[in-house]
Amino acid sequence: MNEKLYGYNGKILYMDLSRESYEIKDLNTEIAKKYLGGTGLSAKITYDLLSEEDYNKLKENPYSEINPLIFATGPITGTIRPNSGRYTVSGISPLTGIWGEGTSGGFFCIALRNSGFDAVVFLGKTSRLSYVHIHDGKIEFKDATKLHGKDCYETQKLIKDELNVPNIRIACIGPGGENLVKYSAIMNDEGRVVGRCGLGALMGSKNLKALVVYGKEKIEIADHEIGKKLRKQAQLEREANPMGDVGTLLFNLYGTNMYLDLGMVLGDTPGYYFTESEFFAENLTGKTLREEYPVFSYGCAGCNIKCGKSTIITTEEGEIESDGPEYESVAALGTLCGVFNSKSVLLANHLCNEFGIDTISCGVSIAFLIYLVENNLGIEKINQFLNDTPIEDIKWGNGDVVCKLIEKIVKREGIGDILAEGVRIMAEKLEVDPELAAHVKSLEVPMHDPRATAGQALSYMTGCVGANHNKCDWYSAEGGTINNRMLHIKRSKNRYDITGGEKGVVNLQDLRAIDDSAVNCNFATPRLEHIIGYINAATGFNYDRKSLMKVGERINNLKRLISCNLGISRKDDRLPNHNMKVLSSGRLKNVKLDLEDNLKKYYNIRGWDWETGKPTEEKLKELEIIS
Repeated sequence: MNEKLYGYNGKILYMDLSRESYEIKDLNTEIAKKYLGGTGLSAKITYDLLSEEDYNKLKENPYSEINPLIFATGPITGTIRPNSGRYTVSGISPLTGIWGEGTSGGFFCIALRNSGFDAVVFLGKTSRLSYVHIHDGKIEFKDATKLHGKDCYETQKLIKDELNVPNIRIACIGPGGENLVKYSAIMNDEGRVVGRCGLGALMGSKNLKALVVYGKEKIEIADHEIGKKLRKQAQLEREANPMGDVGTLLFNLYGTNMYLDLGMVLGDTPGYYFTESEFFAENLTGKTLREEYPVFSYGCAGCNIKCGKSTIITTEEGEIESDGPEYESVAALGTLCGVFNSKSVLLANHLCNEFGIDTISCGVSIAFLIYLVENNLGIEKINQFLNDTPIEDIKWGNGDVVCKLIEKIVKREGIGDILAEGVRIMAEKLEVDPELAAHVKSLEVPMHDPRATAGQALSYMTGCVGANHNKCDWYSAEGGTINNRMLHIKRSKNRYDITGGEKGVVNLQDLRAIDDSAVNCNFATPRLEHIIGYINAATGFNYDRKSLMKVGERINNLKRLISCNLGISRKDDRLPNHNMKVLSSGRLKNVKLDLEDNLKKYYNIRGWDWETGKPTEEKLKELEIIS
């Protein structure tokens, strides 16, 4: 008999899309303690569902119906903790073939948390395009064939008009997901997105157009007073140190794109497909965009930062209200492609939102194509797929061709069909050097150049999903916005050398695993004591620093184990040569990465086997992943 769970619904919904049936199971208290919720709980559910035979099937086909697609919240979601308005989506990534996950903000997370379920697990595949509606304790399968081909914005509007239920929340895919673009996204609340790892394509492979939720269930919290005291204490600390709130002010004014200026100064923002770190990008900064366009701010549930932006763009067809752009999108679709015309970047970002594809992987894939053409590589193969796109148009700075290629990617037309596979497969199909493809474990490198901070490079190499800046934002540690000396998370003496700081990278990865399982936004960086306090206030689990960090370690090791079962090994923990090239100019001039010894130290700290890359049996037993 389960003891009473605080901070949880205590129920997991398993949905068989093939049979249009479902089963509700209790959430085990011990599992909740060990994995919290969000991506941690989702990893545990996935691990328990998949057999050795299943792993072999998924190696061959990540779109197999046995691949679980899991939406989840955590015990912190929607609580008094600031910036707790997030949910997670997890599954075996169609893009990478290993563990994949993403998080999103907005208000969908509150509806999902109040639905009566801590996680919704989708298995199988519907016979026709469908959406699932969870409301008032009822679960309905709805025909979505008339939504075929509709973009993410149209889809949400049409579902709301059809159901005519106030306050419903929707997470959906666009044409990108339907057409199985490998880096398709899932959108909710108009402009919030689960972008990375192609989980929108997994959703599309199941013929699931949307998850629609309306919930009124109230979750009992262990101790309301603790959270109130922590929030008051944090407020008093901010008032005592007003300069500490400068970051929040900048986020509020310019969104995440406030980083573009700083990123260029640090050499962290890449240009021209990771070949330059110095360029003129003043037209793309958050400040410039705010001066030249009407820009409006909004925040997710419980947000005190409000980094969300929507921008009005005037075109020949009229005005477009576009969500964003965020920093990663501006850099991926702008500086990385050599495009410095702000309207072109804004329109490219809007197309990605409409169609439901990840701006990072999309921008890196397009930049890769431009790089190949500019350097006369793979031209014979490229010409075979171009159709109506003149090769002379594929060049640095052509914003029009970037937008045109996005449309071709989503429709999988001509060269777009190759770009839709991501850079690893692009290199293979265009028969160019695979070391030119900017990815780690098939996930495209984000807009934080690994040469700018060696700790970020190490985290890309070892991260649970591949190259993802949100799973360990070491650039934040180097910038001083995250600092915990007890956990060895601090600015390096030399940011180009992480020697002696490997433990900090491990701990920040584990801390972010806790964030993604609790679930909360990692833009807010409260002290560790406050993180522990908020979780204990919700759950009553009485974690201390050691026991909570062990939860993060357990979660990351389980995700690693799942990926190892899918075929990754130590040889995959590396950056491609292209992202390690020594540049001859700019802020990163003469910076050379050599991380082999750092990786050995990382493995030793993690308790991973150097020959296989797997967590050792001793480590798995220590973390109670296996008995």
